[in-house]
Amino acid sequence: MDTEALDGKVILVTGAARSLGAAMSDYFEASGGTVVRTDIDSGPGVVHLDVTKIQDWETVVGDTVRDHGHLDGLVNNAAAFFGARPFWDEKDEEFARLLDVNVMGTWLGIKVGARAMAPRSRGSIVNFSSTSGMMGSDAGFAGYGTTRWAVRGLTKHSASDLASQGLRVNSIHPGGIVGTGMMPPALSPVEQRQRNLRNPLGRLGTTDDVAAMVSFLLSDDSAWITGREFVIDGGTTTTCAL
Repeated sequence: MDTEALDGKVILVTGAARSLGAAMSDYFEASGGTVVRTDIDSGPGVVHLDVTKIQDWETVVGDTVRDHGHLDGLVNNAAAFFGARPFWDEKDEEFARLLDVNVMGTWLGIKVGARAMAPRSRGSIVNFSSTSGMMGSDAGFAGYGTTRWAVRGLTKHSASDLASQGLRVNSIHPGGIVGTGMMPPALSPVEQRQRNLRNPLGRLGTTDDVAAMVSFLLSDDSAWITGREFVIDGGTTTTCAL
């Protein structure tokens, strides 16, 4: 970890009350950043933000600029997922909610965040997608995977539009990460070996694996990178079988 990679940078993270969002926020702070943690479930150190409501976005981003003087980075991490199920069993109202949180929530974040960053002609936005936004994954992820493909496309289009403002937009596509909702909380030794066999690097991903890549994209070291997708899966999607 580069403990100075994010020195002086103000980073807003959504879905930061728990899981990967909380772990990334800790990592960014250890890297020198000032982190505004947000979540629909607010609490000590976590500001309330419903990513589907533009009024919430405008309030939180406005307060961030007022309190810290500027906004340098936005991590659109918040997402909804209702579990894997056959396509026929996915409820229309659940799919609508997935679109609202995963796609509209990211859209609004980019729009409001970019407006706050534009006056300084610099800033980095990192959108969370998934390996299911890179290829057709295991059966049962049609609704969720569709929203992750949408985030991938939104990232590319917004990156193209916002480049003239000096802003960068990239997407992250993690596979199953230990200690998050992407992975069951407890895996038996047999289950872990089975998952590792599907992974060319032979181990499960950690929150630090993801946070290190996101930190790089938020830092000035990635100043000439925009509109790209970064897959963090130990090489799983390089093979035919998932």
